[in-house]
Amino acid sequence: MLRCLTLTSDSDTKKLRNIRDNSQWIDAVEIRLDLCSHKNEGCVASILEVAREASLSVVILSFRREEDGGKQTALSEAERLHLLEQLLCPGISHVDLEWGVTAPGVEKRAAELGIRVIRSLHDFKGVPHSMKEMIEESAAAGEIPKMACYPNSSRDVLELLQMADETSHIRDKIVLGMGAFGFFSRVAPQLCGSILSFCSVGERTGAPGQTSPQELEEVYRVSKQNSRSVYFGIIGNPVLHSKSPQLHNPWFAEVRMDAIYVPFQVDDVGLFMRIAKQLGVRGFSVTVPHKQKIIQHIDRVEDAVKRIGSCNTVIRTSEGWIGSNTDYEGFLTPLKGTDVLSGGKHALVIGAGGVARTVVYALVQAGLSVSIVNRTDEKAAGLAAEFGVTRQSIHSQITPGKFQLIVQTTSAGMEPNTETDPLPAYQFKGSEIVYELIYAPERTRFLQRAEDAGCQTISGREMLHAQAQLQFQQFSSAYNLEVE
Repeated sequence: MLRCLTLTSDSDTKKLRNIRDNSQWIDAVEIRLDLCSHKNEGCVASILEVAREASLSVVILSFRREEDGGKQTALSEAERLHLLEQLLCPGISHVDLEWGVTAPGVEKRAAELGIRVIRSLHDFKGVPHSMKEMIEESAAAGEIPKMACYPNSSRDVLELLQMADETSHIRDKIVLGMGAFGFFSRVAPQLCGSILSFCSVGERTGAPGQTSPQELEEVYRVSKQNSRSVYFGIIGNPVLHSKSPQLHNPWFAEVRMDAIYVPFQVDDVGLFMRIAKQLGVRGFSVTVPHKQKIIQHIDRVEDAVKRIGSCNTVIRTSEGWIGSNTDYEGFLTPLKGTDVLSGGKHALVIGAGGVARTVVYALVQAGLSVSIVNRTDEKAAGLAAEFGVTRQSIHSQITPGKFQLIVQTTSAGMEPNTETDPLPAYQFKGSEIVYELIYAPERTRFLQRAEDAGCQTISGREMLHAQAQLQFQQFSSAYNLEVE
């Protein structure tokens, strides 16, 4: 699987530095003439020289039109194609021509130099229905078809994958999705049958959704992906902010498992289950807003999922899709090194949403006396009644030291509300253990205030790692299980 660095830096000198700095993570470069300060032989020759130094045998020359995502230039269409023809030279392996463009001069010059034509389509609005026919037509002409489209939904993703499956007999093709819904195809190009993936560094990306060469390789191990690779993932909406790929993929690499963990932006859980089946996904993590919705789409759930009403882990077994919740065990793991679980302790839970449900369930199971405080008293009262715990009014004075454990489950303190404190009137005594489930930023105003008062603090990053470790154990079992 080739990793192609699209040269997007403003300065031609920076382009050369970008090749050298990223040579360990790339196999190819794309020279975008529309992004070159000097569109001449000297610029191309300098890039080719550095590419040779980096042992890169694949060099793509393109001159993207504005309607295909290129930078606006003062050149006419005839001038653009003439310049592209003139700059073709030995050392360039591929030239990119847009679908529908007639360029006999470029094609003749490419044939004389043994340069292969990539015939590209860029659709920034959706997934065109004619992609299958276009791929087959281009391949039949001896070209490499390149289809870069912009899926806007799970349904678009399903159509993209069905098209890729229908053209699986065409080995040399490039099929990539742009944007958040298409991101999976860039870090796991094997899933669309693509021979390469593009990446970029610098002031701009080459296309929406491109990531860096280092992330492409060190996190997703693109060069190692093959037809035998097993895929796991995380679903959410949004999902690209998730740190889970940075945890699971290194763990897979550490134990030498040919497995890749991929983020999937999902707006329809039912459609994703079809996508997962088509791709042979063995398991996936679930994040907001799908932790409740996923339950109705899987075959069986564990008792904790039924009680909490939330599922964050799904694996594929010989019995079908099985759902579990590692959040509550992951939440308790950092507390096992303290005495707060030893019995007779009191805990205050801030918040009454889905995360709070998991926390309250875990604390009740561990034998703590729990009280809930929330901005909306009615929600706190409802959750308290459901689990047989008490409610603390947001308007009442909370006695410092009354609770040995305070757990903050709301989004207060996250971007963009980093200055928000969910319990500003509370004065820490210093004896409390204060546990906040936010992991970015790692130190919110609330947690820092607790630490300054002498409290023992636990950040959400510790829970994130603990629950992910429990998921990884399940994924490892699913990896070794053969299923139909």
